[in-house]
Amino acid sequence: MLSRRAVGLLEQLAAEGVSPWLADVSGVELLAGAQGDPAGVETAFLQGVVAPVASSAAVRRSCDALRDVFHASEGVHGRVSVPVDPRHAHDAKALIAAARSRRSEVGRANVLMRIPVTRAGLVALEECLALGIGVDADLVFSVERYEELLDVVLRGLERAFMAGLPLADIVATASVPVGLLDAEVNARLAALPVRGPAGAAAATAAARGTAALAVARQIYRAREQRLGSDWWRVLRAAGAMPPGLLWTATGPRHVGALVGWNTAQAASPEVFETAARQVELRGDTLLNAHAEGRGALDALEALGVRMAEVAEVLETGTLARLQREWGRGA
Repeated sequence: MLSRRAVGLLEQLAAEGVSPWLADVSGVELLAGAQGDPAGVETAFLQGVVAPVASSAAVRRSCDALRDVFHASEGVHGRVSVPVDPRHAHDAKALIAAARSRRSEVGRANVLMRIPVTRAGLVALEECLALGIGVDADLVFSVERYEELLDVVLRGLERAFMAGLPLADIVATASVPVGLLDAEVNARLAALPVRGPAGAAAATAAARGTAALAVARQIYRAREQRLGSDWWRVLRAAGAMPPGLLWTATGPRHVGALVGWNTAQAASPEVFETAARQVELRGDTLLNAHAEGRGALDALEALGVRMAEVAEVLETGTLARLQREWGRGA
C-alpha cells in the first residue's frame, strides 16, 4: 500500500503528463492484490506495470487489475509490459514467435511485449507492430538507437495501416534505463585520473548524475521532431498513438528530474515513497531542453566519457543479466 504522501506525488506526476508505473520483483502480484483493496490506491494512481519474469497467469491478473484504467483512458494507460525471452535477443524470428506466443498466452488487450533493441530486436519490433502487437522496446541507452527505433515504429505502423489494422489499438513504448546510465557514467567519472588541469576535479564533480537527464532530453527532442513530420500526421489522423517514453531503473531523484508530457516513470513502491519525502516537482524538465542536454553530453565527452561506448557496454551487460535471470526464473 502506498502512503498518502506517495499517492500525492503520483497525482502531481499525472498532472504533469507523467504516467506512474510500478516496477518491482513482486510488482505483478502486488498490483494484482490491489483488486481486493477497497481503497484501490495502486490501481487508482498507478497506470502501468513493468513485469518481471512471471507466469502468464500472474500477468493476466495485473492486466485485469488495470482494466478500468485501460478502458477509462481509451487504451492510453493501464498497460502491463511483459518480457519476451531475452535469450532470443539476436534471433528476430525467434523473438517474433515468442512475442506472438506470449501475447496469446496472456490473452489481454493491455499487454505489451518487451523486446530488447538489438539489431534482431529492431526487426522483431517492426514485425510485431505490423501484426498489431503492442511493444515495449527495451534497453534504449542512446539517442542514436532511439532514432533507429522511431524509424522502426513508423514503418511498423505504416504496414499495419496498409493492412487495415486499427492503429489506435497498437502501442509502441520505449524503455530507457536512466538509473543504469547514471550509474555507469558516474563509475567512469570516479575512475578518471585525479591529476589534471586546474578545475578538472570540479568539472568531474559537476558532471556526476548528469548523463541520464542529458540523454533523456535528447531522446525527448528526437520524438518531438519526428511527431512533427508529415507522415506521422497521416498515421495520427488514422488513429495512431504517439510513441511512449518510459524511464526505468529510476532512483528517487530521477522522479523529479525527468518530467515531461506523454512520458512515464517506472519505479518500485519504495522509490516512490522516498521520492515523496525528498523530491519537489518543478514542472517540465524535458521540453525544449535539448541544448542543455547536448551541452552536458559534450562536457562528459570532454572529460573522456565516451557515451557511445557506455551505451554499448550497458546494452551488452544488461542483456546478459536479463538472460541469466530468465534462465533462473523461467
